[in-house]
Amino acid sequence: MSTNLMGTKRPPLHVVVGFFMIFCSVFVTSLASSSDAQAAAKRPGHVYLLRGVLNVFSLGMDQLAYKLQAAGVSSSVQNYLGWRGLADDIIAAYRSGNREPIILMGHSLGADATIDIARKLQGSGVPVALIVNFDPVSPAPVPPNVRQIVNYYVPAGWGQAVAADKRFKGNLANINEDATDNHFSIDKSENLHRKTIAKVLQVTGGARRAPKKPANAQVSAAPAQ
Repeated sequence: MSTNLMGTKRPPLHVVVGFFMIFCSVFVTSLASSSDAQAAAKRPGHVYLLRGVLNVFSLGMDQLAYKLQAAGVSSSVQNYLGWRGLADDIIAAYRSGNREPIILMGHSLGADATIDIARKLQGSGVPVALIVNFDPVSPAPVPPNVRQIVNYYVPAGWGQAVAADKRFKGNLANINEDATDNHFSIDKSENLHRKTIAKVLQVTGGARRAPKKPANAQVSAAPAQ
């Protein structure tokens, strides 16, 4: 005696094979994504971002830090008032043998502080791979231990171009953003965030091409002081 149960028929072979191929594709893709994430996490260097006054006008630094972390670059954010302690920490790490690229970024008074940090590091023989600033208001001259600095500024407001120390031999670019931003929006610019991340990835070995310069950008090397 045999019993025919409803719904127990085997699926066709082509359906089984199709499901198997989909499973394999998803599995391989997940492995690739995991490998990419692990590779990104191994990128060298650390980005130190500094907010300006009151911690409320420079939240673009926090947004940029999140994007850098998503790209696999270690980053941290703090107020500019702690720049001396931060410089001491960087010096201590360097003396302990950490030779990963040091990258500094800041907005407003935080942008001023990045150069202050670099000048303190100069006194201890610590190199700075990259500085990216957003509208500094009273920046000191860039010291010779800085390899390259990109300074986005709005001269119609409080922003200032940066000048270089006489011994500076790196790359310096002052980029006038007067046509597109102001002092309170420049740190949050999606366009500048993309360019900044591309520049960081160049320094950390994660990108091969520099971003194209926008048609309205005005780039100039500031005179030495």
